[in-house]
Amino acid sequence: MDIWFSYFVVAAIAGIALLVALLVVWVNSKKSLDNVKLKNDALISIIESSQQLGSSSSLENVMGVVYKCIRALVDADTVAVYLVDDSVVEETSLVVKGVESADSSVFVNFNPDKKETCIGQVLQSRKSLIFEDFSKETFNEELIPRDKDFHSVMVAPLLFEDRAIGVVFVSYHQPGRYDQNILHFFELLCGQVALSVRNTQLQEGLSAFATRDSLSGLFTHGYFQEHLGKCLVKAKYAKEPVALMIIDVDNFKKINDNYGHPQGDALLKQLGGLIRSVVPSTDVVCRYGGDEFTVTMLNTDMVKGSILAEKIREKVEAYEFVLGPQIVHITVSGGVADFPEECGSKKELVRRADEALYEAKKAGRNKVKF
Repeated sequence: MDIWFSYFVVAAIAGIALLVALLVVWVNSKKSLDNVKLKNDALISIIESSQQLGSSSSLENVMGVVYKCIRALVDADTVAVYLVDDSVVEETSLVVKGVESADSSVFVNFNPDKKETCIGQVLQSRKSLIFEDFSKETFNEELIPRDKDFHSVMVAPLLFEDRAIGVVFVSYHQPGRYDQNILHFFELLCGQVALSVRNTQLQEGLSAFATRDSLSGLFTHGYFQEHLGKCLVKAKYAKEPVALMIIDVDNFKKINDNYGHPQGDALLKQLGGLIRSVVPSTDVVCRYGGDEFTVTMLNTDMVKGSILAEKIREKVEAYEFVLGPQIVHITVSGGVADFPEECGSKKELVRRADEALYEAKKAGRNKVKF
């Protein structure tokens, strides 16, 4: 009887062990199936994100899609996108291009060579970082405070042709939310973001090249015509005035004859910058052609426009233009017209401002007429 009881106990133990083994296999296979489903979902999310990013026409639109795509892929309270500012030649500068966070003020522009931070480290190493609980990390961090709700954290570079053009920082308010699998998919998504960002930057660069004068950096004659037309349509419905000033350099031929055409070009570039520094940011300065410039003054009537035009004339007269080793003083003449008080169409507005400019020249130059 004892022997049979022993056999029964052994069999029972063996049965329990078999059940446990089958249970472990079932759990593992379920986890495996869940992982496969998660991976499939993540890949589908990345493919959809790629399509959305590819259709974005501006950096602002790209940023909006980035937030949406990242949150479709991972749990994230904070998404911050930094891009390298290529316009700063002397030093590397990381500029915040978009942030969605309750603590958005934390993310500011900085020089990664001068500030120790995980974002700068990722940019320079071109390798991602993942933190189970960022608040408990002990490395030196000079940008992101550890007393905020940044616990689970991933930081990935935006790589284009093996060059880091930016960095994406994401975080979640609970620790342990991210793992290596999630990081891998996050890196794939960042690859698509980098491609979209770079393409958009190139498109915007080509667009700027088409509307900017290569010498002065001001808007072109073509842009002036298009912009003025749109302004007058808006002004008509808003019942607001628009003033136009056409500016011409007095005796510009003498500058070219005495100092050479390269120095004449240098003068025009300085003059464009000077005019732009005088007018409000809402006004648009264009190079009209040759040594002529235009200023489109929004919500400005004839009186205000004439005052601003006279201010420009005085600034130019007092300014010291540097032409090689020489300091040169010049004067300009200007003509001002306004819409709709004096002129009822774009063509008439341009014609009247041009006539006023001719009157200023005829009256002895260095004058503003309206």
